[in-house]
Amino acid sequence: MAAVPSTVEASQEFLISELPEQSSLGQDAWRRLKRNRLAVVGLVIIAIFFVTALISIVWTPYPTWRQALGTTYAGPSLLHPLGLDDYGRDILSRVMGGAAIALGVGVGASFLASLTGIILGMLAGFFKGKVDALISLTINIFYGVPDLLVALILVVLIGRGLFNIILAIALTGWLGMARLVRGQTLSIREREYVEAARTIGTPNLMILSRHILPNALGPIIVQATYLVPAAIIFEAFLSLLGLGIPPPSPSWGRMASEGYKALQIAPHIVLAPCAALSLTVLAFNWLGDGLRDAIDPRMRR
Repeated sequence: MAAVPSTVEASQEFLISELPEQSSLGQDAWRRLKRNRLAVVGLVIIAIFFVTALISIVWTPYPTWRQALGTTYAGPSLLHPLGLDDYGRDILSRVMGGAAIALGVGVGASFLASLTGIILGMLAGFFKGKVDALISLTINIFYGVPDLLVALILVVLIGRGLFNIILAIALTGWLGMARLVRGQTLSIREREYVEAARTIGTPNLMILSRHILPNALGPIIVQATYLVPAAIIFEAFLSLLGLGIPPPSPSWGRMASEGYKALQIAPHIVLAPCAALSLTVLAFNWLGDGLRDAIDPRMRR
């Protein structure tokens, strides 16, 4: 006769079967992110703009540079849903082309600024001493100089090309990332698993890449997300000053600057690029806020 399981064993089996499956930190963060409606809306808007930017590389309703497609300052119509600008160019085509420039500048500048900040911040926090003092001094010096002045000097010296604008913005945007990563590294380097890795002779580069960087990745992703809209706004501001992407490239900032002269008689020239710019910036900010809450371990149950 088979042995009947005891009441204790049966209750243990029942409790084990009722326990929820353990999820990774990434899965848990994604689940919380999906519950944040603004973050989801932001993610959808960003996806739409990315698809629009990719499409604009190979196709737009009209060439972004072609002039005299109709009456200048013409309002929205079936042929030109967003109207025409002061040169008779199709605004919808130029807004689509501007999406590629805005996202290219935002993502490119965020990547370069994050890469610079991560490397310098990890070096400063891990080695401390003279290395930390030198990097911290450099950060403080850069903080003392206005970002706009640094960008203007770089643009004047190296020119106004797309890559030059990205480089100029990145060189003014790495400071916050460096300070964040330095603080994270100072905290993580004192933990037991890092001390154990040092004890067994693990090389410093391996400790930085396998232990410190993965554990600081959450705040880094959030900070990099916030750098994208900041870079987009910076490029638009440079274009408003006439120092952004040179024409005939359809930068949203330049489109707003050119249409400002006719704001009273043709407001659609300014409203279209400004609406695209505002939506993009809001979407990245919403996504950044959602990532911040999703990745925060204190929010995890």
